[in-house]
Amino acid sequence: MTVKYKGVSSLKKRILGIVLVLMVGLLVPTVAFANNIGYVDFEFLFYAHPEYDVKNKELQDKVEQLYLEAQGKAEELQTQEEIDELSAHYEWRFEQIEQEVRVELVSFILNIIEEVAKANSISAVLPESSIIYGGVNLTSPVVEAMYKAYGISVPSAIREVL
Repeated sequence: MTVKYKGVSSLKKRILGIVLVLMVGLLVPTVAFANNIGYVDFEFLFYAHPEYDVKNKELQDKVEQLYLEAQGKAEELQTQEEIDELSAHYEWRFEQIEQEVRVELVSFILNIIEEVAKANSISAVLPESSIIYGGVNLTSPVVEAMYKAYGISVPSAIREVL
C-alpha cells in the first residue's frame, strides 16, 4: 500500500534543498565580496589635498607669467597666423603645467587610497558615483591619512564636511 503525502514529494524536497544550499553558497561570497569594495569621493579628495591651495596658487602664478610673456611677444607679431601660432604654443604650455600639477596631486591621492584600502582589507576601490548600494566609504580615512602623511591635522572646515 502506498501512502500519498500532500504537498511536496521527497524528490522535490531534495532538489529544493540542493538549490537552497547552492544559493546560500553563491550568496555568502557575494555579500562578503561587497564588504571588500570601497569607494571614495575623488573630487572631494582632490580639493581636500593638503597642498591643493599651494599648488593652485603656483598654477595661477605660472599662468599669469605665461600670459604676460605671450602678451609681450604678441605685440611684435604682424599677421593673424603668427598670433594663432603663438596662442597655440602658450595654450599648450599652460596645459602642460596644469597637467604636471594634477598628476602630482592625483598620484599622491592614489597612493594614499591604496594604503588605506590595504589597511582595511579592501580589494577594490571605486569612485563614489559608481556605487549604487553597499561598499565601504573610504573618503574620511583617506583624508585623515593624507593629512597624517604631511604631519598635520585635518582642518575643521574639511572635517565638518566629512
